[in-house]
Amino acid sequence: MKETTKRVYYIDNLRWMTVSLLILYHAAMAYNTWGEANYIFLDAVKPISSVVVFISPWFMPLMFLLAGISSKYSLKKRGYKAFILERFKRLGIPFVFGIVIINPVLSYIADVTHNGYTGNYFTHYYVYFSKYTDLTGYDGGFTLGHFWFIAVLIGISLISCLIIWLADMIPERIREKGRLLAGVLLFVGAVASFEITAFGKSLITYLCLYLLGYYFSNPQIVKSISRYKWLFTGFFVPIALANAILYVYVGEYQTLNTVCMYGSLAFGVLALLSLGHDYLDFTGSFNQFNSKVSYVHYIIHFPVVVLCQYCFSVINVGNIANFVLTLVVSYPITYILCYGVEKTKYLRVVFGLKMYK
Repeated sequence: MKETTKRVYYIDNLRWMTVSLLILYHAAMAYNTWGEANYIFLDAVKPISSVVVFISPWFMPLMFLLAGISSKYSLKKRGYKAFILERFKRLGIPFVFGIVIINPVLSYIADVTHNGYTGNYFTHYYVYFSKYTDLTGYDGGFTLGHFWFIAVLIGISLISCLIIWLADMIPERIREKGRLLAGVLLFVGAVASFEITAFGKSLITYLCLYLLGYYFSNPQIVKSISRYKWLFTGFFVPIALANAILYVYVGEYQTLNTVCMYGSLAFGVLALLSLGHDYLDFTGSFNQFNSKVSYVHYIIHFPVVVLCQYCFSVINVGNIANFVLTLVVSYPITYILCYGVEKTKYLRVVFGLKMYK
């Protein structure tokens, strides 16, 4: 079967498994030790806060790398025009839906918990659409929320199409000779630019990794990389742990902390891609469902987490119990909602799924 038409299961599995970490990640954000307000803040708890720091350096880079790999198969199958139209349909519609329907929930909870807002949810809609500050929504104003990822993915997809189109004009012989160098430069550029941000996001890093995923998704290349999976993992785990410990518990040795953060990004992406290639290239009904609703899971999980944390805080269960109960409740609720969306014809469209015929 041709490379451009074969379903690559380990990419699907890596994607949904990575997305599933977001409930843990966003639940832990309510306990961060660096003063970020979040949509609800409960207390600064170092062990829980460490979860965020452990995951942060490699999570989104891996997501954009996987998106770049997937784009190769999609672009080769559809062509530029159909690919771009598909991006706007499958990503643009959920983005608008999220801004109008999902994010007001997050903004409302933030206004209630941080500012003591006493109006009801529907009257807060005016506040949401009229208050523009830093776009986080932590103050109850307008926010892109977690839909920043979809907005950036649309933009990077379009920019990458232009870059790929221009690169295809270069004679194939020259492209093949420069492939390895280009791959090294993209990877180094991705790591080196991690702290160069716009609106708080590492956009250059994400673009480099998206392109890296597109150009270096060849099975033979990934197979060669995966030979070193345990070496990458051996570096990744202690470096990521050191990054979390230095940042949350020590608070000194900033240069060493930065080196560990970069190392966590570089080795984390390589280790997880390699491990996925060797151990996750399979499918089944459970994996197929999770893969199909991974973006639905992404869209739904955040308000579920925040609402759970808010409800448990109202009944004053305590910080640790709140964290544990939020995880226990949020995962099944999110999956139930994903199942409902997947089975509902018209809801599928606003969540980026194809409509049943």
